[in-house]
Amino acid sequence: MRPPAAHRKGWSPVAESAHRGAPGAQALPMVDTDRTLSATDLSRLTRERDAADREYNDALTRLDHAIDTPPEVPHAPEPTDTARLDDALRWLADPPGLPNAGGGVRGWAHRLIGAVVAPSLAKQDAINRALADQLASFAGAQRQVTQSLDTTLTLLRDELEALRTFQSTLVVWAQQITPYVDTKDRAVTGLIRRVNENPVRLLERTMGLIQQRQVAMKRELERLGGETPGTAAETAVTAPTDSSMDAPGDTSRATPPTSGPSSLDAFKYVGFEQAFRGSEADIATRLEGYCDRFAGASDVLDIGCGRGEFLGMLRDRGVTARGLDANREMVAICRDRDLDVAEGDAVRYLESLADASLGGIIATQVVEHFTSDYLLRFLDVAYHKLRADSTIILETLNVDSWSAFFGPYLRDITHERPIPPDTLRFLLEASGFQRLELQFSSPADEAAKLKLLTLPATASDDVTALAQTFNLNVDKMNTLLFTFLDYAVIGQKL
Repeated sequence: MRPPAAHRKGWSPVAESAHRGAPGAQALPMVDTDRTLSATDLSRLTRERDAADREYNDALTRLDHAIDTPPEVPHAPEPTDTARLDDALRWLADPPGLPNAGGGVRGWAHRLIGAVVAPSLAKQDAINRALADQLASFAGAQRQVTQSLDTTLTLLRDELEALRTFQSTLVVWAQQITPYVDTKDRAVTGLIRRVNENPVRLLERTMGLIQQRQVAMKRELERLGGETPGTAAETAVTAPTDSSMDAPGDTSRATPPTSGPSSLDAFKYVGFEQAFRGSEADIATRLEGYCDRFAGASDVLDIGCGRGEFLGMLRDRGVTARGLDANREMVAICRDRDLDVAEGDAVRYLESLADASLGGIIATQVVEHFTSDYLLRFLDVAYHKLRADSTIILETLNVDSWSAFFGPYLRDITHERPIPPDTLRFLLEASGFQRLELQFSSPADEAAKLKLLTLPATASDDVTALAQTFNLNVDKMNTLLFTFLDYAVIGQKL
């Protein structure tokens, strides 16, 4: 039976790593598997892996096509029919005698002829016997040759079939060994990634703890030494100072609780950000794509600015911007970096500004902390505070992705409610913003996705149809489970 073709739709023995040893394939360069790999490196690696896949599949296809059906081996000739020769031998062994001619002239003539012819007949009889013996010897040898030839052809036929079976088995082995090797490679890659990430995660948490201790020591020194003349100005809320009138139920980073967070709670959240949201370098990388949206703008407000990663990038690009955060420890970190950041409530801070005074607003991972009423009020006030042709960007977790909802969304106990992408887009449109677009980011790990079912080319139509239905359902499940983790709604006030 012919082995399944190596090159077929959906057949790709390589998932996350290129095959080594594929005929004609070039060795891939060593690439850092850490999650900070740049998009350019990932794109190049994907192209190289796809090329290696094609070359490997082409090699398997050529090997598969090289297995031809062996030529038909002829059968041994039929043995010679020796029946007539056997009859002649029996006749020579017992030849008939001369008839009895009796007496008289006839008998005398018969005996005379017999005496004359008998010597010749005796010689002919000897010749015939010798010829018959020789023919019998040839017939025996010919039977032996026929038997030997039949045995040889049978062995040759079996050997050719065994060779073809071995070649077919070799192709099947090549198809099966590569997923096995690839699985081992992914396991090793996962271990290497964990080895690489664990020290990084430990360092991030250590930095978060150090920042917590620094802020706590600073507060303790202020408490022991008394408030210095500059302290009041440093810790004052530049938005309306009535911090006791925050929106009910709102616990976002841009909206402090009613009594304001204690120093302990505040610097705990600094550590939480450091441990789970990512390091400053991680967040800066994720937010870098938003910088171009504010090119040429001024008076940009970053609501829930956290540690000021985005403010720092805008400053480096010459864009004037300021930040707002409800966490006083975050505000202290930003001010230590000479960033213009205020502590206060988002809506009350916006209400304190003049209409059309802002050239842009960005709030990343903030609106999921708002209650429904507070979110609607926030969008309405933000619209009036923006100048014409200004941009607003609201980024939040993509709760349409189950891995995002059951992971980072539920992990943060300060999240108020999930907001699906279509809902947030509609709310911005209802608030007056135009030219709205959805931008998804933070794709899920490909290695975590469900795998498609592959079939050999010899599969029946019913099995193929069943596999196609199965793969369609797998695609739907992957869309639900492992789509993008974050999204942003980007709009403009025209």
